[in-house]
Amino acid sequence: MALMTGKQYRESLNDGREVFIDGERVTNVAEHPSFKPIVDVKARMYDMAFEPENKDKLTTRLEDGEVVSRAYKAPKTKEDLTGIRNHVETVLDDLGGVVYRVGDETIGEMWSLYDAQDKLNEINPTYAKNIANHIDRVAREDLFHVSANTDPKGDRSKLFSGKDGGTLLHVVEENDKGIVVKGAKFETAAAYAHQAFVKPTILNWEAGEETMAPFACGFIADMGAPGLKHICRTSLGTGKNDTDYPISTKFEEIDTLLIFDNVLIPWENVLFHRSLASAAYIRSTLHRYSAFNYVLRVLRRADYLLGTALLNVEQTGLTKLQAVRKKYLSLLIIVKELMLI
Repeated sequence: MALMTGKQYRESLNDGREVFIDGERVTNVAEHPSFKPIVDVKARMYDMAFEPENKDKLTTRLEDGEVVSRAYKAPKTKEDLTGIRNHVETVLDDLGGVVYRVGDETIGEMWSLYDAQDKLNEINPTYAKNIANHIDRVAREDLFHVSANTDPKGDRSKLFSGKDGGTLLHVVEENDKGIVVKGAKFETAAAYAHQAFVKPTILNWEAGEETMAPFACGFIADMGAPGLKHICRTSLGTGKNDTDYPISTKFEEIDTLLIFDNVLIPWENVLFHRSLASAAYIRSTLHRYSAFNYVLRVLRRADYLLGTALLNVEQTGLTKLQAVRKKYLSLLIIVKELMLI
């Protein structure tokens, strides 16, 4: 059985990863005060799949019969999408809050790559099999898979001068084991995830193939890989009471600056490399699946905002004012309902 328990998830984070927060090296991510609340939330999601009342909604089977998370099996029919929606809503109902980055939305990027494999094969057929292998691996091993694509902001003129890429992630070496990369990326939840799909976000490749090729790479990175450092921002919920801060003390998703300091990426984890055409193409097709999961979460967040607005006006007696009912509360409801269209 491929499913991971909450206990196994917590233990899997003790893989030697280098995580730093507030100037401190974190020795146990699952138990550190800044990470424990959100790790507990993710662990709860893992455990839910084993409960009889949730099993049918949260799990499904691969073609060979192996039981996997419903969130990690690529949809092929409308019923599959309905199943994914039921999965998301069942989890959020149980948690009582919204968590945006939990893996089910980012595996969709891999599904988009798989759908685009014919086009990618036309460009460079070397790595297509790696895409299918990783989709299968995430499902069978129940991995927390995130995405790392946001670049640190800096002097972008360095990149397009063809002399220096600054902090932008790029390949510095190739050898028989894989590619060696250097640079940085931002990704929320990276410090308590298993792996990330790392990819470029550069939209203008005008410096040309020779200069830009080192930046045109996409790969799967193990979050515990040697040389990879996680520099995390301060938690907004640590040290606060959960009565006054019910969201930040439980659902704080920690943003992380990932620093790749000559990190080896094995060839089997490389999804495209030295291909400007592949890098540009995937940006146009990448979020076709992921957008569905994000909209489901935004819908739930909209419900919370509606509830907060209603509570606010009820406390002050403003529900009796026609302008408040028609112009404000009604408008919020309309905006929320439009998301369903």
